[in-house]
Amino acid sequence: MAQVDFVVFNNIVDGQKRGAEKSYYGINPATEERLFDAPVATESDLNDAVDSAQKAFPSWSRTPYEKRCELVRRYAQAYISHEDGLTELLMSECGKPKPDANREVHSSYEGMLAATKFELPVETLNDKKKTATVRYVPLGIVGAICPWNYPLVLSFTKIAPALVTGCCIIVKPSPYTPYSTLKAVEIGHAFFPPGVLQVLGGDDKLGPWIVSHPAIQKISFTGSIPTGKKIMAECAKTLKRVTLELGGNDASIICPDVDIEKTAGPVVMAAFKNSGQICVASKRIYIHESVYQPFLKAMVSFANGLTVGNPFEEGTQIGPIQNAMQFEKVKGFLNDCSEQGFNFATKGSSEQKSSKGYFVQPTIIASPPDESKIVAEEPFGPIIPVQSWSDEDDVIRRTNDTKTGLGACIWAKDIERAERIARQLEVGSIYVNSPLRPDWRVYFSGHKESGIGGERGLMGLLAYCNSQAVHVYN
Repeated sequence: MAQVDFVVFNNIVDGQKRGAEKSYYGINPATEERLFDAPVATESDLNDAVDSAQKAFPSWSRTPYEKRCELVRRYAQAYISHEDGLTELLMSECGKPKPDANREVHSSYEGMLAATKFELPVETLNDKKKTATVRYVPLGIVGAICPWNYPLVLSFTKIAPALVTGCCIIVKPSPYTPYSTLKAVEIGHAFFPPGVLQVLGGDDKLGPWIVSHPAIQKISFTGSIPTGKKIMAECAKTLKRVTLELGGNDASIICPDVDIEKTAGPVVMAAFKNSGQICVASKRIYIHESVYQPFLKAMVSFANGLTVGNPFEEGTQIGPIQNAMQFEKVKGFLNDCSEQGFNFATKGSSEQKSSKGYFVQPTIIASPPDESKIVAEEPFGPIIPVQSWSDEDDVIRRTNDTKTGLGACIWAKDIERAERIARQLEVGSIYVNSPLRPDWRVYFSGHKESGIGGERGLMGLLAYCNSQAVHVYN
């Protein structure tokens, strides 16, 4: 296993480590302490990375598909051999408790392997006049702009399919959480020709440079809806392909026949896992009126028992909000609920656990009105509204009454009813009797303002391809 220094960080350009005149640093959200220096890429660095990718693409795109898959599998094995170092980086930069951080490292590994298990389809039409064959060929150079909530999983959601399909990719991690992604690319870039896999950390200038660069053919972005709209508008100028995985205000619908004690805990964790900082976290809970009070009581009991604290402390289940800006946003939701006189069902809901760190106690707001901010908007933190429902058509209407449509959960023993409800929801992914668990083998996409295109599964691979039809006449 090659030695990797987990306290020194570089960009990777043209197969080489590259520093920078300027540096920036992340903040440990549990302690508010400064972390490591990371390089700030310049526009010249980006141009060099694009030039290197342009040189690499003709040969890399013609490399046999199975050979590309084999190199990705070798990368995956090297990556997972450093799971301890990568896990600690996630704990430090994201504030994830160790089990969650380690799970993200392993999930990214599984995602790399999953991308190599598909075959790109070839469609053939024969008639008396000709044979027409449709193949899928690599797009070219991809710019991957990645978020801070799951820096490794959401980087490899882009890296693995780009490499497998024969694209070159330039990865930009979030400046809030640059370290694990910089290190992950450092671990793997040498398995590929220079210019195929590169990474650039930087400030708020870097993203716009990548999006507007005329030689980049595709942008894959995970992040907020407002930023996604800006990216799409800029990409239109050069007709770049785009994949946008944006926000959601996902609902969980609790049917009257559920096992309350068995179901309440998973419903709570679907909302509060990773401190609620998951695009597909449950952000609205609708409980059937016949079980509303006992189910709410069970949820509150479970939430009050969660341990919030420093991710490096044994037994911590919920870590801090990742950054100060998001922390202030979540506190704004709490303050609004307090000012509106809403019912805080959980204990100590609006209190920080300590004077240091961006901690928020898991908070359940009981029965706020539909038009309230906590129901209508996505807090992206550990605060959840709980409401009752009685009529199936009405709860479907309320679930769909949003500009977003990423995911939803339905909890019921009556599977026929759950599937009937599911077919009427305007969302991309629906999970019956489970928290939202995206599967590397299954296409993941959003409806409405939750995104354009999608990722994972075979369709996720094809998003990195152009189709090409060859007509051969007799």
